[in-house]
Formats: sequence, C-alpha cells, structure tokens
Amino acid sequence: MLTVTVDAPAHLEVTLPDLRDRFAGFSMAEDFATEPVTANGRRHQTYRWRLEPEPAAERYRLAPFAVTVTDTSLSPGKPAPNASLLPPPSSLLSTFATKPVVFPSEGARPPVTGDPEVSPEPVYIPPTARTVALWVIAALGGLAALAAALFGLTRLSRRVREFRMSPVDRAMAELQRLLGRNLPSRGLYKEFYIELTMVVRRYIERTRGIRAPEQTTQEFLVAAADHPSFTPEILAQLKTFLESADLVKFAGQEATPAMTDAATANAQTYIRADAQRAEQGVRS
Repeated sequence: MLTVTVDAPAHLEVTLPDLRDRFAGFSMAEDFATEPVTANGRRHQTYRWRLEPEPAAERYRLAPFAVTVTDTSLSPGKPAPNASLLPPPSSLLSTFATKPVVFPSEGARPPVTGDPEVSPEPVYIPPTARTVALWVIAALGGLAALAAALFGLTRLSRRVREFRMSPVDRAMAELQRLLGRNLPSRGLYKEFYIELTMVVRRYIERTRGIRAPEQTTQEFLVAAADHPSFTPEILAQLKTFLESADLVKFAGQEATPAMTDAATANAQTYIRADAQRAEQGVRS
C-alpha cells in the first residue's frame, strides 16, 4: 500500500496526475483518494494505491511526476495574501516535478544447507465431521447387522430345537408362543383364531400325514373321515372347533376374551388327549 499525503495552505489547490503509468515493477490493484479536508488555514488530502509487486522485476520504482499548484487567491480583482511581503505573481498556475522514488527489492534468499530436520513424532489430525458421521453410520450398520444375525440365529436355534421335539411338545410350544403375543387383548381376534387353528392343523399333519394346513375345513374333515385314527366323536369335536373359528375368521362374527379362552382350552385338550391315546396305542 503506497500512501501520498498532500498538505498545503488552504488557498493552494494541489493536483496530482494519473500515476498508473509511473510505476515500474508493480501492477496496480486499486487506487482511491480521500476528500480534501480544510482546517486551520490548511488543506489536507490523502491518496492511496494498492500495488502488487511483479516477481523477478528488474526494479521497483515510482518515476518523477508533475504536481500542479493553483493559487486560488490570485483571482482578478482580489489582492493576494501578504501582498506586501510576496513578489507579484507571474501566473495563477505553477508546476514542479518530484524526485523518483526507488523501492528496495527483496534480496536473494541464502542457499539452504545442512541436513533436513525430521521429527519422528506423529502429528494428530482430528477427523472431520464427515469422517465422524461415516464412522457413526458404519457403527450403527454393524450393530444392525449383528442384531439381525443374532435374531436369525435365535430363530434358527428355536426352529431346530422345536424340530427335534415330539409333535405334542412342539404344538404346546407354538401355543405358548401364540398366547405370549396377546392378540385378543389388542383386539386382533381374527389373527388369533387363524394362528390357533394352524397350531392344531400342523399337529395333525405331523401325527397323521394329512396336509391340514393347506386344506379348507371341509376338505380336512373329508380327509380325516377316511383316516382310521379319527373316531366320530373326535371328528365332531374338530368340526365344532374349526367351524366356530371360521365364523370369526371369515364370517365376521364378533369374538370375546371368554371365547378365545374356551377355544384355547379346547385346542389344548384335544392335543393332549390325542397324544395320550397315541401313547396308549403304542404300549398296547
């Protein structure tokens, strides 16, 4: 930043020329001047130039320039101040040249000698917010994958354990799992009856080989009637149980907690009684 301050008596008007072509070794970024200020009989004004040194320039210099001075007190019909002390003026305008200004250039840097200094200590660079966010997402993804793997292993272990159970134990385990879902207390009676009848149907499929889970109630009753292990009394019990459940599942009949308790008891009674009959038949 180059600053030129002009300070002169108030009756002298000092004008500077355009200096943009007077600089050598610099490129001008901007220039500006303040408004002239008059105080105590003097006029003060500041000019500023923002210069950018050109690299490897031969010289940095401000060439001489002409300064114009106008004496505003010498207008026609107006006496000059201190007229008795000054010689009569020859002109209202006068100019003078400044001296050149040479700016010192930066000397050549000394050559670098010696061995480089190496610090073996590591420098800690804190992670950016994006890196931290990626770490958090990766950690959450890992936890989710671990939870999914544990859930899958738990389900697989339960299925393997149930597969090794006897048909009656497996049916009772499925029934207890169904009761633990508390579907009737949430008003999901239709879903409860669907799952309850499937417990009984899967038990019959495992013990009799009848594909009861895939059949309608009527198709199952026809297939069961041809099976020698189903007596008319047992068929009547199964028909009542399945058709009452169908009324809730398909006919839109309203169910109550008492009805679900009775249906659950009927399913448990049938499965346990059938298992006892099968055990007695094996012993005999």
